[in-house]
Amino acid sequence: MNFSSNKEDLLNALQVVQRAVSLKNPLPILSGIKFEAGESGVIISATDLELGISCSFQAEVFTAGQAVLPAKVITELIRRIPDVPIFFKADPVNGSVTVQYGQSEANINGYPVEEFPDFPLPAGDIKFSVQGEDLRELIRQVLFATAKDENRPLYTGVLFEIVSSDINVVATDTHRLAWRKISLDKTGDININLIIPGKTLNELARVTGSSDLPVEITAAENQVIFNAGDVCLVSRLIGGNFPNYRQVIPKEYISRIRLKARDLAESSERAALLTREGSPIIKINISDNSLVVSVNTEAGRVREEMPVFQEGENLQFAFNARYLNDALKAIGTEEVVLEFTGPLSPVILKPVGEMEYLSLLLPVRLREES
Repeated sequence: MNFSSNKEDLLNALQVVQRAVSLKNPLPILSGIKFEAGESGVIISATDLELGISCSFQAEVFTAGQAVLPAKVITELIRRIPDVPIFFKADPVNGSVTVQYGQSEANINGYPVEEFPDFPLPAGDIKFSVQGEDLRELIRQVLFATAKDENRPLYTGVLFEIVSSDINVVATDTHRLAWRKISLDKTGDININLIIPGKTLNELARVTGSSDLPVEITAAENQVIFNAGDVCLVSRLIGGNFPNYRQVIPKEYISRIRLKARDLAESSERAALLTREGSPIIKINISDNSLVVSVNTEAGRVREEMPVFQEGENLQFAFNARYLNDALKAIGTEEVVLEFTGPLSPVILKPVGEMEYLSLLLPVRLREES
């Protein structure tokens, strides 16, 4: 393997694929990045066996070949060298690679190429595309509701429910739920459910950056492939049946308010400062076109009042402030609507406008209400 490239293209590609490098896996080869030089340029890839990312970049290839280098070493070296042409030359006998830059060079010991896991791109008949900006917005609006507990893998994923030209994207950790619906173009007759790991979608949003190029999504038997320009991301799918989210979304409400999302988020954040660590429970009282956020703990008291537009009954609730703020920030509109079906029933948060989006939040049962 022998090629040359500029620093910017090479470093950008390394920063993309290193997000799939395994930091804790006992297999040393998974801490490496594979380089493949061929007629069409250079492709680098990394995997932790759950997620794989590959990225191509422009290079002048003198000799085709492969090498696997320690991800941390090669990335930090390229980050720190001057902005000059960089030459890679691999020794096919011992697997080491000489990196030349200006009048200097470094020799890096690599891993055996044959030990690096294959990076197959499984074939799939089901394909559809989403604009990069739209996909990142979808991910941002639902990802906060996924569970972090790996012992419940189903809830760490996000449901992509595709029916004809509509896609419902849903996440829940059983305490909260987020749902977004968009329409797709030129999908044909598709009817499929995919449960994609939240980690995968988080990395996808990062590696696609600010690009608005279409992201082509291909569904295979137990994997999903995302193609976005020079970047390809392959991930396993989570098996199992996603909960019937439609059953838990209330159809009616007894009270409804509209207010500025930022006002409620900032007020609840201030009130949460006086709550116990790990239990940021705040009270919300709604009456006579007014909403009061309050906390009364050993650390002190907070009471903040703000005007709202109210329809229906007066009510009092208790919420986990962090969960409430996550939902408010994900909405993305200046005003938000909250719909209530009872003091211990799920609360629905919706943006003001035509966006097909909602999040659901379960109130907290206080001791005096038990």
